[in-house]
Amino acid sequence: MGETDLLKGELLMKVGYARVSSTDQNLARQIKALKVARCEKIFEEKQSGKSTQNRPELQAAIAYVRQGDTLVVASLDRLSRNYDDASDIIKQIRDKQVRMEVLDAPFLSMQTGDSDMDKFMFDMLTKLLAYMAQTERKKIRERQRQGIEIAKANGKYRGTRPVYAEDSPNPQKRFIYRRIVDQLRNKATGAPISYRAIAAETGVSVQTVINIKNRMN
Repeated sequence: MGETDLLKGELLMKVGYARVSSTDQNLARQIKALKVARCEKIFEEKQSGKSTQNRPELQAAIAYVRQGDTLVVASLDRLSRNYDDASDIIKQIRDKQVRMEVLDAPFLSMQTGDSDMDKFMFDMLTKLLAYMAQTERKKIRERQRQGIEIAKANGKYRGTRPVYAEDSPNPQKRFIYRRIVDQLRNKATGAPISYRAIAAETGVSVQTVINIKNRMN
């Protein structure tokens, strides 16, 4: 059963956690890396890393691991890009006496032979990495803000591109957009169909249907 050890008669295991920020992104690379690292169970989700509040799979992974297990992530920012959240997650993991392995930071797994020193070094380095991840996120947002300001000044800013649109880079979302447009056109000609029914058929929110209708006008 993969890479396991015995602790008080129980099997220990590596548990993986993979995350991307949006449904358009692919988890395959992370999952492959976690499997190579011999994770026997992998929790995965597509949610923003700004907060842990909307990430049920992360909470499930933390609840699942037991004393002596190892929680594995491809990089620390997969846990969180918020310093306080990352620190809280690491504390939860350490309080359960669960190890953590960060694949792109193997130095975190180094053992000195002194358990107190190992804990000190691990906590210090993970918090440093969490701080760096948060700082990078702030820099990205600032660059985006500056880019928007420049585009506005040059009269080229069009706002955020709609997720569902004729020119969406995602073919599935283009297909859904076209289906919504067809249904809205049918509704405009008198067909007995509601916005709620269109939303239910295409798997989007009612507000998304209304937004597309407004863009058509």
